[in-house]
Amino acid sequence: MKPVKILLFLSLACLISCAPKIKNDKSIGEPEAKTYKLLVDSLLKSFKHQFNGNMYESEKITPIEINGRIRVGIPEGSAYIFDKTDLKFVKGDLNNDKQYDLIISANSTEGRGLEGKKYFVYLQVKGAYVYAAEFKGDEMVFDNCRNNDLKVGVFNLDSIAGGLLVGSADYQGTNEASYRDYSYKSATEKYRFDAKAKSMTLVSKSDLLKKNAQTSEYEKVEKPADKKVVIKEIKL
Repeated sequence: MKPVKILLFLSLACLISCAPKIKNDKSIGEPEAKTYKLLVDSLLKSFKHQFNGNMYESEKITPIEINGRIRVGIPEGSAYIFDKTDLKFVKGDLNNDKQYDLIISANSTEGRGLEGKKYFVYLQVKGAYVYAAEFKGDEMVFDNCRNNDLKVGVFNLDSIAGGLLVGSADYQGTNEASYRDYSYKSATEKYRFDAKAKSMTLVSKSDLLKKNAQTSEYEKVEKPADKKVVIKEIKL
């Protein structure tokens, strides 16, 4: 298990006994706020650990508000960026136990690269949120990229419904003019979370769409028809 995940597990396990009872509704309150704070504290410890006790560098790692979002990470380096409002929280029943679980979403950066998505998953156990797993939005759509000859993509979570993560996805073609261009998308994708296997599985997705350069409208991508293989009889 990676150091970050170990820290998250140890820090968040205490929620079982010390967190306030969670009402079975979609409201955002003290339990969600405490879970977010524990997550941020764990991430800060992990980032500071990278400097091996260098206090001067470690002190630079602190939550910073930038344009209405909270950045947690290394200055000019890797970081997680959380929405300052409750938009970072998504609640819904992930394991069909009739209790609302929690996902905290963040944008993520590695070095000075392009932002991605990160989802931290918590299950409600005995009236408390318990850390279960975490997923990258680009890794969730990896198979879709491979199957459609796309370079990279990212899943954007909107809600949890029917035990599934529901959202959309943006994709970058192999010939995009800029690494920031995402000209393809699917309006709806649904994933199932397996708590035991700690995995996400694609359940369904809508048609792949491509942005028209002239009209800026998204149009369905037509796949080329399969070529028929003609077998000729060879007489010996």
